[in-house]
Amino acid sequence: MKLGAPRRPPARRPGLRLLATGLGLIAIFFGCMTSDGPRGPALRVGVSPDAPPVVFERDGEIVGIEADLARLVGLSLDRRIVFHRASNPELLEAVERGEIDVVMSGVAITPEWAERVRFTQPYMQVGQLLMIRASDVARFGRVEGVRRRGARVGYERGTRGEQFVASQLVASRSFAFDQLDEALRSLRAGRIDYLIHDAPTIWRLAGDPRLPDLMGLYQPLTEESLAWAVAPDDEALQARLDALLSRWKREGRIEPILDRWIPVRVTVR
Repeated sequence: MKLGAPRRPPARRPGLRLLATGLGLIAIFFGCMTSDGPRGPALRVGVSPDAPPVVFERDGEIVGIEADLARLVGLSLDRRIVFHRASNPELLEAVERGEIDVVMSGVAITPEWAERVRFTQPYMQVGQLLMIRASDVARFGRVEGVRRRGARVGYERGTRGEQFVASQLVASRSFAFDQLDEALRSLRAGRIDYLIHDAPTIWRLAGDPRLPDLMGLYQPLTEESLAWAVAPDDEALQARLDALLSRWKREGRIEPILDRWIPVRVTVR
C-alpha cells in the first residue's frame, strides 16, 4: 500500500486568532487591576495647597510633604487617594460634616481645632522662625534681637506669624504683607529688618540659591506640632493613622520625605 504525502495541520483562521489574543489581553488587564489596584474605598484627603513645601500645587498636581505622606498612607492602607482643595477653615468644617476623611494640610495642633476634631500623633515639630539679611547677622543674628524696640518686622497675613507678632512683639514696628514674595522684596530692599514665618517656609527660602543675601535663624520662637485631623467620631481611622506613623518613625520612612522638600535636617519626634 502506497503512503501519501504527509497531511498539513489545518490552518488557523485569522479572526479566531485575533479574538483569542484580544480576550487574553483583556483578562491580563483586568487581572492587573484586581491584583495591583487599591482594594479599599477612596480616602478623601483635605488640603489647602498654598503652603510650600508642606503642600502646594504645581502644574495642576498636589505636591509637597503632605502629598507624599498622603500617597504613602494610600499605599499602606490599600486605598486610592482623592484630594479635596479648600481653605483650612473650610477643611475643618468639611471633616466635621464627614465630607472628607482626613485633613493633611500642615495643620498645627491647637486648642481650637482639638475641640472639634481628633488629631493623630504629630509627624513633625516646627515653629516660627526668623529670616534676616546676611549682612545684618551682627544685629539680628541672635533670636533675642527680635524683641529690640523699634525693629521692623514683616509677616504674611493669615499666618501664625501674624499671631506671634500681635501677641509678643508689641514694641516692634510691624508690616503686614498679602504675599510672601512682597515680604521678601521688602526684606532684601531694607524696608524691614526681618521676616517671621513658619519653619518649613524659612527652611525652603534659606536653601534657595536665588536668595544668597538672606539667611534663616533656626532657633524657633514657638513650638508647634503638625498632625492630621479626622472627624471627632472616627476613632478607627485615627488609630490606623497613628499606627502607621509609629511604624514609619521606627523604620525611618518620614525623614527621606522631609529631606526631599526641606534643604535642612528636620528632627522627627
